[in-house]
Amino acid sequence: MLACAPGGPLTPPPGDAPGETVAGAGGHRLALSVWQPEDPQAVIVGVHGFGDYGASTFAAAAGHWAAEGITTYAYDQRGFGRNPSRGFWPGAEALVADLRAVVAGIRAENPCLPLAVVGHSMGGGVALAAAGEGLEADGLVLAAPAIWGGRNLNPLYRLLAWGAAVIAPEKRYTGEGLVEIQASDNRAVLEALGRDPLYLAPPSAREFLGMIRVTDLAHGAAGRVAMPALLLIGAKDEIVPNRTVEKVFARLAGPRQVVRYPDGWHLLFRDLQAPRVWADVADWVKRLPRPACEG
Repeated sequence: MLACAPGGPLTPPPGDAPGETVAGAGGHRLALSVWQPEDPQAVIVGVHGFGDYGASTFAAAAGHWAAEGITTYAYDQRGFGRNPSRGFWPGAEALVADLRAVVAGIRAENPCLPLAVVGHSMGGGVALAAAGEGLEADGLVLAAPAIWGGRNLNPLYRLLAWGAAVIAPEKRYTGEGLVEIQASDNRAVLEALGRDPLYLAPPSAREFLGMIRVTDLAHGAAGRVAMPALLLIGAKDEIVPNRTVEKVFARLAGPRQVVRYPDGWHLLFRDLQAPRVWADVADWVKRLPRPACEG
């Protein structure tokens, strides 16, 4: 029944992602991009937002992090990027399970290095939800995260999203005729995304309702997360409700830090001021304690 429910998962066509992959939940292979320094001192697992994919979100940042001695693993979430499942919504729970499996595998390969999960937008919601279920990470970075679910979300929005998913679950709504939302001040990046055949936009009604489920899972997990966490928000973000996000973030039980960027938009890792964000993340990750290990 779940597969037929609005916002529920779809069964993608069979096949493996091209190139390097990493194991998600149930051994499902997910496309992976890796940036490896000569002498790694820390590890980042990057989780992209809706419509995007790992290399698109993190390539520029990962180059900076590699120069700082940080290895970056950025995978394409199920249903996105280079995966054969692109365009098939897997369900919020599957995204969370995938992240937990990916991190467990990468942790096993890097047992003696501090490991931080860096989630952007929907990826931030997936990361917080996974952290609430037991994530083998030493730190959590949430960049413009989709974590404002639960009672913070207007019930009318839920009703409208549910109704749209019932009537036409695969219809993609462009938002034409509505208020235009700007995601970044980096026009070159926005134009490149518009031309990118791997970029999936706009969301279908099913996917939109599924993203609401992601925010709900993240909101519900907040109080169970005790690992160190860093929240990055842009003052000019037209997508994320910063005040509500900060309220949810304040419920985390562990050490917390918030960095606000006056010139930041939603695409924090690709805005014109993105190098400041890259540097802040690198500095924070390098201060995480090394895990106890036998290596």
